[in-house]
Formats: sequence, structure tokens, C-alpha cells
Amino acid sequence: MEDKNVSSSLSHHDEKVQMDKQDTVSTMTATTNNNNDTTTTVTEVVSPSITHGDDDDNDDAKTKSVLVKKWWEFWKTDTSDVDPHSFSRAKKNLILFIIASAGTMAPISSTVYYPALVDVQYDLNTTDTAVNASVALFVFVVAIFPLMWASWSDKNGRRNIYILSFAITVVGTILCAVSVNIAMLIVFRGVSAIGASSVQSMGAGTLSDIFDSHERGRAYAWYVLGPIMGPAIGPIIGGFLTEAFGWRATFWFSACLGFGILLLILFFLPETFRPKEKDPSITSEKEENGEENPEPQEKHRRKFRITNPLAPLRFLLLTNVSLSVLYLGILFGVYYLLNTSFAWVFANQYKLDSGIIGACYLPAAVGGMIGGNIGGRLSDYVYNRNVKKAQENNQETNPEMRISIPILSIAALFLLGVLTGYGWTTKQNVHYAAPMVFSFFVSGSIMLPHVTLTTYLVDSHRSRGASITSCNNLSRYIFAGVGSLTSSDLMRAMGTGILFTGCGALILILGAPVIYVKLNPQKWAAQRKQMGL
Repeated sequence: MEDKNVSSSLSHHDEKVQMDKQDTVSTMTATTNNNNDTTTTVTEVVSPSITHGDDDDNDDAKTKSVLVKKWWEFWKTDTSDVDPHSFSRAKKNLILFIIASAGTMAPISSTVYYPALVDVQYDLNTTDTAVNASVALFVFVVAIFPLMWASWSDKNGRRNIYILSFAITVVGTILCAVSVNIAMLIVFRGVSAIGASSVQSMGAGTLSDIFDSHERGRAYAWYVLGPIMGPAIGPIIGGFLTEAFGWRATFWFSACLGFGILLLILFFLPETFRPKEKDPSITSEKEENGEENPEPQEKHRRKFRITNPLAPLRFLLLTNVSLSVLYLGILFGVYYLLNTSFAWVFANQYKLDSGIIGACYLPAAVGGMIGGNIGGRLSDYVYNRNVKKAQENNQETNPEMRISIPILSIAALFLLGVLTGYGWTTKQNVHYAAPMVFSFFVSGSIMLPHVTLTTYLVDSHRSRGASITSCNNLSRYIFAGVGSLTSSDLMRAMGTGILFTGCGALILILGAPVIYVKLNPQKWAAQRKQMGL
């Protein structure tokens, strides 16, 4: 009887095992037919008892593996097959954040020791002109070297050049911090500027890689906050650092900032450059702007190509480009002249210490942020409204639709008023709160034409965003360098009242050529076509 029961039990066990095997085979077959994850599914079905003891460890490992895989897929990009314009909103915003952060490096490094200029002069036993030269050289290098970076990036991509350039700026800034005389400081200011300058042109190229025309204005508003707000934020930080730790601390801060941005680029910035022949958005935008499709180009190769670093300068032969960058250069030069004057006016005239001088830049920083946000939204609104109107009337669209004559005219008139107010309140030794208020409005007003024209230039040459921006950058920083170098001499010769009233008048007068640019879109399209640009 017992044998019979045992036999029955064994038979029942064999049937159960056989059924389990059949279920396993069915699962394997279904899994094979449905997807490619057969191995994972089979392991889970066939060996549950074996893996049961390690479930927690395996779950943790799988979770980490999934997270790493998702991060890798988010970060890596083969732009030969993937259009960067199709990136998710989260990915675009992350790239925008990194580029906008990197865009602050050169302006902050340029101005972070403004409150320490007098300290540097005494500590290194030099003159105010020599100290101003350390500011001016940095600015001039930032003006010139983006031509090289842009030329390389428009042929070879962005990411690797970002990494190289920020490594250079970190090393150069550290050597500034340990300088023993003014000559050493000036030389390594130039070295650090070489690296920091890359994003001044490539940043615009990166954003044009991922953002379409209808959303580009708001993206550029954040990007150009670096050049505008850097001169305001830098002295705020530099003032307190100088007062607490001495002027060398400003360079250690800049080195840490550069290293932090370098880490962001290494781990979170994908390659966004896409060869022109593989980017359909360029063709569509050229058609939208009234241009013919570009000729087929040779197949893109991944290997690094040597390019002419001065090639971007040919864009200055285009009348609309040269007039636009001239106006942007004047705006930027006046802004740097204003910011450089702060250090000398508030130290020598109002007798403020370094920390308070740094705080005096805060209104300009806030004004730049507000003006940039408003300028970006207005720029996109004007462009989208004009494009919609043209499409309803079956008319061609063009990049000049982004420029609004009323908005630019109001901004220029307002700048004349607030620059005059700043100049004469400092001239008459009015309480320093008055020039601080005027600096708020100067910074905010400058952002309106700055955002509009910067975005317009890239819209008009979508496929060469970095190169066209390097021309803009060249003009801006040459004027900024001249403003920084001559500020103290001009204030001594003319006084702040006449000087800044004249600056406001110059901005108003030179706004007229921008109106000419707005009114002649067909002429610029024909000129681009004729010159092959």
C-alpha cells in the first residue's frame, strides 16, 4: 500500500515537473516571438528558486543598470542619425543650462576683480593703466579667439572643443592666482581668456543646433545673460572675496567655477553638431528665408579637420551682418565702460570699500535678468506674429521679421535718458543710490536690442551659427576692451556727465542703420546667395 502511494506521489511529481517544463517552453517561445529580451525572461521563469535568495541584490543591480542606461542614452548622441532638434524638452533645457552657465565664465572672469583693481595696483606696485591693461587684454583675447574656436566647431563639432578650452582656462586662471608681478598676471589673463572664449561663439552654435526659429529668442535670452550679467555679477562676488581674503581669492573662485563647468560638460553635455548635409532643418529654414537649397556636400567624416581660423570674418562682408555687429559692439562697449567706471567712481569719489562696491553692481545684474527675459519673449512674439501674418497673405518669410523698429527705437531713446542720468548724478556727486538705480535701467534696456539682434544674426545663417556669432563676439569685445582700457582716462578728460551723455547719443544715432537692415530683407538674401553664405 505504501509502495502504491509512493508511486502515485512520484507520478504526480513527474507530471508537475513536466507541466512546468511545458510552461517554460511556452514562455520561451512567446518571449522569442515578441521581443529580444529572451535571456532575461527565461532566467526569471526557469530559475526562480535559485535566484530567490539574491532578489534584493539583483533588484538593486537592475535598478542601477537601468539608471545608468537611461543616463547614457540621454547623454550620448550620434548626430549623424539623430536630429538634435528632436531632443526632449528636458534634454534641451539641460543643454541650455550648461551653455548659459559656461557663457558666464568669460564675463565673470573678466570682471570679478573689478573691486580689487586698486588692491592689485598697490600689491603689485604698478599703475592704474597697467591694471586696466590686464582687464583689456582679457577682453581683446575673448574678442579674437572665438574666431578659431568657431571655425573648428562648425566643421568638427562642439563637445571636444568645449572640454579642451575649459581645461585651458582653469590652468590659466590658477596661474593668475599665484602671479608675483603685473607682467605675469597680464600674460596668464590672456591664457585663461583663450579657453574661456570658446563658448562666446560656440554657445550660439550649440543652441542653433537644438532650437527651432520660433523658440530661439527665449533660449538666446538666457544665453546672452552671461555676457550681460557677468559684468554685474562678477564684481558683486569679487567685492566680498577681496574684502575677506584678498584679490587673489577672485582668481581661485574663477578657477573653481571653470572646473565645475568642465565637469558639467564632461558628464552631461552631448554632441549637438550635425553635418549640414544631414540636417533637414537647415534646408527648410533656408527655403523659409527665400534661399535656394545648398549644393550637396561631400560626406561628413568624423576625423578632425584643420580649418582657416579667419574664415568667419568673411561674414562681415555682408552689409546686414556688419551693421548689426557694429551696433551690438557699441552697446557692449558702453556697458563695459559703465561697469569699469563703477570701480573707480565708487572707490575714489564715494570712498566705499570693496565689499560695498561689489554690492553696487547688484541692480545692474537684476536689470539684465529682467530685460533679458522680456527681450527674449518680445523677440519671439514679434517673429511669430510677423511669420503668421506673412503666411496668411501667402508672402515669403525672412529673418528680418524678428526686428521691431518701434521696440528698438524706444530702447535707444530710453538708453539715452538713463545713461545721461547716470553720468550727471555721478558728476554732481549725488548719493550713490541714484547711479545704482540708473544702472538697473541701463542694463535692462541694453538687453532688448541685444537679444533681438543676436538671435537675428543666427537665424539668418542657421548652418554657421558659431561662425556668425564669433563675428558678433569680435565686435562686442573689441569695443568692450577699448571701453575698459580707456575708462579712467576718458573720465578724467571729459567727466562722467559728458562722457555718458555722448554714449547715449551714439547708441541712438547708430540705431538708424539697424532700421535699414529691417527694411531690406530681399537685398540681404540676394547678397547671401551671391557670396555663397
